[in-house]
Order: sequence, then C-alpha cells, then structure tokens
Amino acid sequence: MLIGFRRFLATVICLLPMVFVSTAMGEEDKAFQWIVFSDTPPQSAMATDGSTMFIEGTGTFVVGEAEQVTGGGTWATFDASGAATGSGHFRVTELVKFNLAPGSAPGHPTFNAGLAFLRITYDDGSKGVLVVSCSLNFFGPTTPPSVPEGFSALKEYVDYWKGFINGDTVFVAIPEKQD
Repeated sequence: MLIGFRRFLATVICLLPMVFVSTAMGEEDKAFQWIVFSDTPPQSAMATDGSTMFIEGTGTFVVGEAEQVTGGGTWATFDASGAATGSGHFRVTELVKFNLAPGSAPGHPTFNAGLAFLRITYDDGSKGVLVVSCSLNFFGPTTPPSVPEGFSALKEYVDYWKGFINGDTVFVAIPEKQD
C-alpha cells in the first residue's frame, strides 16, 4: 500500500511542473511555426486504396486567429502501383484548430508537441486539410503514446491517413515581440 502511494506521489510531483508550464504558457494568442521535415524518403501517408501522398512544408500560425497563417510546401501523389498522379505546391489558408500536447525537448524549450488542423489549397485548384501531429518522443518518451508523429492530408475527397507515424514534425513557439 505504501509503495502504491509513493508511486502516485512521485507521479504527481513529476507531472505538476508540466501542468504549470502548459497553463502558464497558455495557447491563446501564441504564435507557432509548424514544420513537416523533408526526409529521405520524404514524409508520406497512404489512402485506403493504396495511393500515397508525399508532403513537406513549413509555416506559422497564431492560436485563436484563424486567418493569421503563413506557409505551405510541396506535395506529390502516386497511385497504388507507384505511378505519379500529380505534384505541386500547397498554401495554408486557415488554422482550423491547434492543441498543445504534453512533452518536452531537452535543450530546446521552444519545441512543442501538439496537433494542428490547417486548411490548405493545392495549386491544381483542389482544397483540403493538412493535419500535423508532433509527439517529441524522439527526445525520449515525454509525450503520451496516443499522440502520433507525422501528418495526414485530405485532398478534395481523398483522405491520406494510413501510416500516420510517418516522419518528423515539430511546433516551435515564436517568442512574442518586445516593444
């Protein structure tokens, strides 16, 4: 019984600073840079039919300000056999939602775990949503295992979602400008 209580107390003591840090930081009116890194092979997600989409990009957003977004990146799609079906650039047009997740990166205090939904337009005229998720677990297990690392993307009616743990992403807090 005493061991169980000590374990509980140790857990509370370890998690308490994360609660204060995330509460003190607050998400409202905070600016972040999002990054889907270009790796070799590039970041990819798969649709139900086996077609894939490769994505890389970066940009910024301000939480609570849906239109305060910048950035975009490149995309390419392939059918299930690997034949190219399209490629080009995309542009972020709106922040739909962003939530911080617990997690830390030793030596990188501005790195954040989280989940962002970004409305995007593709240069071929189609529209979609880019979902960026960062767990920061490449620094060690600091984010709950339920938070994936990677992206998924909608392009019109196709949902590229399989293989969501598909590469490196990060949210970097942008310091407030000092007047």
